Amino acid sequence: MRGKNVTLVAQGGRISGSWHLCSGMRGRFATTAWIASRQHGRVAWRQLVAAGIDRHTIARWLVDGRLRAVHEGVYAVGHVAPSLDGDYMAAVLASGEGAVLSHRAAAYKLDLLRGPPPRSETTVPTTAHRRRPGIVIHRVRVLPVLDTTTVDRIRITTVSRVLLDLARTTPRTHLTRLCHEAWVHHRTTPPMVEACIARNPHKPGAAKLRRALGTDVTLSVLEDAFLELLATQDLPKPRTNIDQHGDKVDCRWPRLNLTIELVTFRYHATRQGFETDVARRRRSGHLAYSYGDITERGARTAAELRPLLRPYDDSACAPS
Repeated sequence: MRGKNVTLVAQGGRISGSWHLCSGMRGRFATTAWIASRQHGRVAWRQLVAAGIDRHTIARWLVDGRLRAVHEGVYAVGHVAPSLDGDYMAAVLASGEGAVLSHRAAAYKLDLLRGPPPRSETTVPTTAHRRRPGIVIHRVRVLPVLDTTTVDRIRITTVSRVLLDLARTTPRTHLTRLCHEAWVHHRTTPPMVEACIARNPHKPGAAKLRRALGTDVTLSVLEDAFLELLATQDLPKPRTNIDQHGDKVDCRWPRLNLTIELVTFRYHATRQGFETDVARRRRSGHLAYSYGDITERGARTAAELRPLLRPYDDSACAPS
């Protein structure tokens, strides 16, 4: 069977390598399947045309079910089984050249948000008006290359750009938590965020984001319970979830050089792993307390902490 070599295109960029496109129907669908295999089962009309597949063949495949439309000009190949990555990939393909997953959808994909997956949101470097049902499309004049990356073959905004995109509309406490998750999962630092702000000087929310980066936050019921215990025992409040020598620590009294970590069995696979982590933290010079230490043995814990915190100047707790 005669054929030709073609270079295939994904999301506006080249797919690694090329494909030998056969002239027969079976060979052309194999080409389509190969493109889709690189894109979570989704393929765009423009990609098929670039691969030499004519519009009549595409129309025939839509009729016989080999292609199933998910957005205008974007198809699932062979089936429409639920797939979050497939949905997000399809949204990027449908939004046009240069589009990337962004905002809350990007935050979810980057593990900054928990809960049900947000609907698809994309950012496109164009001022042209474009609507796609089921997709929130943000149009910008310029999308700096340094603000984009690829995760699981989906083009997406970077962590710093996600924080900046969400800063204006996200409540302060939630934004602070997003900044913490960005550090935990991606080691995103304030200088990285500042660099993103500098690339996008007219984006709203920059001042709010800067404040969130330096704000204390509690991230669990256990941390809230510990602060409540300190308050009821008239003990000074610590800084919470701040940077200490490149690591985030749960509770910190800077003037005393005292750090306390709060650990729960929930985040350890076994009881032994939990106990080992507590012991390790104690050996590192940090005090470590468990859920039982706070909720069941709170008086004893407070008595242990009282002499350690007595010399502490409460005013030193205020964030600088």
